[in-house]
Amino acid sequence: MSSILTNSSAITALQNLNNTQRSLSKTQNEISTGLKVATAADNATNWSVSTQMKSDNSVLGTIKDSLKQNAALVKTTVAALQQITETITGIKEQLAQAQDVDGGYGYTEIEKSLAGLGATLKGLVQGATFNGVNLLTDGSAGAGETLRVVTGYSGKSFSSIDTTNVSGLSLEATGATGLGDLFAITGLTAPDADGTGGNISTNIDTADTALAYVRELAADFGAVQNQIDAQTKFVEVLSDSLTNGVSAMVDADMNEASTRLQALQTQQQLGVQSLSIANQNSQMILKLFQ
Repeated sequence: MSSILTNSSAITALQNLNNTQRSLSKTQNEISTGLKVATAADNATNWSVSTQMKSDNSVLGTIKDSLKQNAALVKTTVAALQQITETITGIKEQLAQAQDVDGGYGYTEIEKSLAGLGATLKGLVQGATFNGVNLLTDGSAGAGETLRVVTGYSGKSFSSIDTTNVSGLSLEATGATGLGDLFAITGLTAPDADGTGGNISTNIDTADTALAYVRELAADFGAVQNQIDAQTKFVEVLSDSLTNGVSAMVDADMNEASTRLQALQTQQQLGVQSLSIANQNSQMILKLFQ
């Protein structure tokens, strides 16, 4: 039945054209943004999961930055301890040489060498600083205080941050837990004829004690460094996995989108032509009355 009040063909053609227009608009938005899920309205499940994964990845980014900073701090400390070990070894060599020197002629030259090595040792301790933090002196961490070094994370959504506590040290102190006694070794005295007395052996013992303490510290910091490096590598891999996971859920396939765009543009052109033909039906009715 033909009616001049209702054009069913035109209504159908218009609905199809509107549907094509909506699909075309969505595809064009995917191409312009590169996202197939830009809002929760596009796909509530994928949007919710991807948003959580993005949040987790952001936390991982912060952890990764902290790990890198802590790794640099610990590496600085380990490098300083390595140089300190070599310097203390040099002090021991000078003291060993002093044992073979006739004390009657004095130890002036050896004491000059020891003074230089002592100054170097003190400079290494005070110069082991990264970003204003020095783990080998009281100045930054403070005596008895603790520096918390981030080493990783745990828990769902990385809700708990793992840390390793590094106690503040004072290698400038004297005694068994410091190197202060080696900073200025002066007044060497020769042993007696029977090989006893004098202070050279005492200084060698002091250097041995300091060397053992520094080696232990270096081993401790080396273990922390390895832990941080391992966590850094894992966090980088995990971050890449989260990035790829988010991409799989929300990123648009540009090859598919471009193909769909061409198809929808063709459908749009056909829909316009179809609507035009449907609108001509009313004109055809007029010819019946001519």
